Amino acid sequence: MIGLEILKNRIKDAPQSSGVYLFKNKKDNPIYIGKAINIKRRLSNYGNLPKLPRRLQKMVSQTVNIDFELTESERNALLLEALLIKKFSPRYNIRLKDDKSFPLIKITKGDFPRLTRFRNEFSNEDKVFGPFTSALKTDKVIKILQKSFKLRSCSDLEFKNRKRACLLYDLKQCSAPCVNKVSQNEYKNQVDDTVKFFQGGQKKIFDKLEKQMVYFSESQNYEKAAELRDSIQSLNFIIREEVKISTQDTNYDYIHIDDKKYFSIYIGFIRYGRYLGGNLIYYSEKFEDDIDLTSLIIQFYLKNFRPNKIIISKKINGYNELKSIMRDNYKIDVFLKSSKINGVQKISKLTAKRNDKEVNLQKQKFINNQEILTLMEKRFNINNKIERVEAYDNSFFGNNYAVASYVVFNKEGFSIKDSRTYKFKDYDLKKFGDADLMRKVFKSRFSKDDKILPDLIIIDGGQPYLKICEEIIEESGISESIKLIGVSKGFKRDFRFDRYHTLSEKNLSLRDSPQIEGFIQKMRDQAHKLSKKNSMKRMSDSLKTSFLDDISGIGKIKKMRVINFFGSVQNLKKANRDELVQIKGLNSKNIKAILDKING
Repeated sequence: MIGLEILKNRIKDAPQSSGVYLFKNKKDNPIYIGKAINIKRRLSNYGNLPKLPRRLQKMVSQTVNIDFELTESERNALLLEALLIKKFSPRYNIRLKDDKSFPLIKITKGDFPRLTRFRNEFSNEDKVFGPFTSALKTDKVIKILQKSFKLRSCSDLEFKNRKRACLLYDLKQCSAPCVNKVSQNEYKNQVDDTVKFFQGGQKKIFDKLEKQMVYFSESQNYEKAAELRDSIQSLNFIIREEVKISTQDTNYDYIHIDDKKYFSIYIGFIRYGRYLGGNLIYYSEKFEDDIDLTSLIIQFYLKNFRPNKIIISKKINGYNELKSIMRDNYKIDVFLKSSKINGVQKISKLTAKRNDKEVNLQKQKFINNQEILTLMEKRFNINNKIERVEAYDNSFFGNNYAVASYVVFNKEGFSIKDSRTYKFKDYDLKKFGDADLMRKVFKSRFSKDDKILPDLIIIDGGQPYLKICEEIIEESGISESIKLIGVSKGFKRDFRFDRYHTLSEKNLSLRDSPQIEGFIQKMRDQAHKLSKKNSMKRMSDSLKTSFLDDISGIGKIKKMRVINFFGSVQNLKKANRDELVQIKGLNSKNIKAILDKING
């Protein structure tokens, strides 16, 4: 039994109590998770297929089982649903637009605390500031703070093992507590100034720095005075980037919900009275029946740094349950927007404005992305609507460290979270070849039934690669139509001479369709970039922990040449003198040391 038949059968056994239900596919993986006060009554709603969105109609058709998790209350069901959605990321659930965590800055505990960026893990004794909306901005803030207050950024291990000051000391970006260039009391003052600056005491810090600058200038220590002047200018940059909302004791997240022309959720971060930025976490052209605002908000805070207080712009369904869950489970107080809350009018207008701007950007991106997908459909005579494109590429370092990657493009643009990388241990390109690796990749990609299938695949290679892919798709029993396009590099790798292939046509030119050609090349380049990056990482990791590590006279370059020549430690352990002599840079002493280690 499958689909509607299974649903009708499970409704008979469904409990009439609160809990969570999980629709599962034939691999026993959840494809949709929901909650209900009365599970039996809720499940019966899915039986009326014509009234369901296409997304849920497809979900029901793929269902082979429905499991139930009972809870004591609707509140517990809401929390359990959010936790399970976060854990399994079911294909047909409405999820956050972007579930990444945001970067924060922390000052660690200890005699000589460290200033560093992080995302999730921290000690309760650390001083934490943020969140910030981009890693780039966070790094810039850290660099300015290091230049101004000279806190260390090195790891605890580096700090303990330092024998002399590092380059940051020479660049005047660290006071070098590792080699006692600063006393513990002086360093504590540096830490206190950094914390005060974060907590809104900028005026006191500026007054202090200006007095020091004047003192050093009058003492004719112009170098030190110029250093303080630069610090003041840099710190002013941070302040200009932030918007003052209220007094410095104001700390909360403001959740703006818009359900008039479209449906969106925008969260703004207010810390110490300043707006640090915000993010559009959900956007849809229409309000779908099964959308659950409370669940989306809980999912957001399951992964991200949690404030002590959340303000919501309007009352939502499940507000009381949300308030209870946040207070009891995460020690977060939830309030509705009120004029009595400090800065709420200003942040309300600001987040509404930022929300509209982000939504307009999303709309334009959807239009542009949909336009290119429509052009692809027409140019290659694709009858089905293209919703997902995948581009594949292989990468090696020398003949080893085999990595294959695919990147995903949909109506929202490039999807980093959907892109994948496959690593193949001890794969020898000289022995097996690039085509065999591509075969392995496609077998891995299409081996599971529950995977979301692409409508179009772009492969860095000619027709032979397309035929390999077609063969694997047929072997996997996939009935859906998937269009295949191959790309052959042009003369001297000049993109102007690239040639394109389908299963029925060879050496197509797309010079008359620059938008399409540019899109395909960008897909190919993104896949190449991802696979190359991971291949280099594999090579780098192998150099960090190698069979050759403790052999005197074998440095990083020689180690890389030896590993690249043999391809794996297993092959290296079978090496003989004649093979080692062929490796550039190895002298007789190196060869003897390697053979002694092998014969150990």
